[in-house]
Amino acid sequence: MNQLNQSENYSWEQLQRDPAAFERFFKSTAAGLCAYALRIVKDKQAAEDIVQDFFSRLWQKRSRISIQVPPQRYAYRAVHNACLNYLRDNHTISNDALPENMPAEEDAMEQELQLQHRVQQLERVIAGLPQQCRIVFEKVCLEQKKYKVVAEELRISVFTVRNQVAKAYDILRNNILLELICLLVLDLLGR
Repeated sequence: MNQLNQSENYSWEQLQRDPAAFERFFKSTAAGLCAYALRIVKDKQAAEDIVQDFFSRLWQKRSRISIQVPPQRYAYRAVHNACLNYLRDNHTISNDALPENMPAEEDAMEQELQLQHRVQQLERVIAGLPQQCRIVFEKVCLEQKKYKVVAEELRISVFTVRNQVAKAYDILRNNILLELICLLVLDLLGR
């Protein structure tokens, strides 16, 4: 099995709780990340520093990380962004040449943490749906089954499936809207 496939098997949970797994992840991906960074920054020492800095920050923040993408994919994206930041900061490329929406590595980690928090909130709202509504919603929206298939599985009409999905969306929309209003009020009070 090559290094790419080995490191894809690491989970964030393993990297958070098992220092030996983190070390194996580092050893299996660091060389590839350095080669990738070197292709971008064209400076071996800078590439090694970028990768080392990434792993240092990852180690420090590992207990707070809850990201949906596999660790290796995240590592390559974070190193890519760090390389672009390096080029910008060293005036190798201008700010105009960088993608406008390219976040700094720490911003990307923060955005991932916020996204994970929102996903967890959404999962809680889904778990709080009435039982039949939740079951129908999960089968249609999460498992991507057709209304007719779900109706046959649950021995209910397609019309009932359609109504339960609509009801779930209404509940989700109302909960999300309520959360956004609360966040807006808190933001306004904080000013």
